[in-house]
Amino acid sequence: MPVALQAFGLSDPADRLYRELLRAPRATDAELTARLGLAPDQLRSARTELAGLELLRPSWDDPSHLRPVVPELGLAALLARREAELLSQRQEFEQARAAFGQLRAEAEAEAGHHRTRTEHLIGTDAIRDRLAELGARTSSQALVLSPGDGPTGPDGADAPDAPDTPATGPLGESLSTELLGRGVELRTLFVDAVRRHPPTVEHARRLVGLGGQVRTAPALPLRLVVLDRETALLPLDPERTDTATVLHGRGPVAALCALFDGLWHSAAPLCHPRGRDLNGMTAQHYALLRILQQGDTDVVAARKLGVSERTVRRLTAEALEVLGARSRFQAGARATERGWLH
Repeated sequence: MPVALQAFGLSDPADRLYRELLRAPRATDAELTARLGLAPDQLRSARTELAGLELLRPSWDDPSHLRPVVPELGLAALLARREAELLSQRQEFEQARAAFGQLRAEAEAEAGHHRTRTEHLIGTDAIRDRLAELGARTSSQALVLSPGDGPTGPDGADAPDAPDTPATGPLGESLSTELLGRGVELRTLFVDAVRRHPPTVEHARRLVGLGGQVRTAPALPLRLVVLDRETALLPLDPERTDTATVLHGRGPVAALCALFDGLWHSAAPLCHPRGRDLNGMTAQHYALLRILQQGDTDVVAARKLGVSERTVRRLTAEALEVLGARSRFQAGARATERGWLH
């Protein structure tokens, strides 16, 4: 079977016409269309293509008749032209690689400079851009705490107008998927409240399907991303999701890794149901009592639980009823007496 000439840039009709003309250079158009199975317009197009590639030239005897140029000349010229094009492309590629190397070196030098200080990021765009840069360098592990965004978060338990978009956490779905696609271990901790928010549950299941690990905890202290256990992003202002601080180095980040590991080991996998225990309390109730015992406000409690202030008030009322208490202080005292707040 003859080797196709597409590598020289010839279409299939032009390839077949060139071969046929080499075999029968004096063949008429009628003979060529019959032998090649080409329509007249296809034959004209193929002949024009061959002439443009200088594989056909006017006959010395009859200038109106085009004859094929022998492969030793015609194809050799095309081969030289292709080689020159490839050389040019190779040079462009090397220039692009050199530019990439230079920019990467500059970025690494800048990152090295950042390691000597703390970065402050203001604005969602700045945070997402920095996460994308750091995520591209992540090679082994990403740890994520996603407490939600308070009243605008995934608290759909008693809010009919709960948003139908998932709480994807600080990394977002795109970066999470990209990391998992590169084999990076991804552990994500959500608050228990997301279990009542179907879009977030579906997002979490997608992560698990891609190889990620997802658990939930009653409350989380802050939003946090730890990459390769040596770079961490945490809030510059806990009350705002559009600010962040970036820490570099295993030493400064070690305490945050320990915080995550402790929360992770006590959290429940998404597939394990969360319900009331024999005391009639849920993990959220216990977490809320510990938060209130610390003197935190309903606003802070809502942020840590990933719920609305209305839900904090509902959970508080439920806990007071179970404990037979008339005030939050009394509820805290009785819970402590019963050993519930260890």
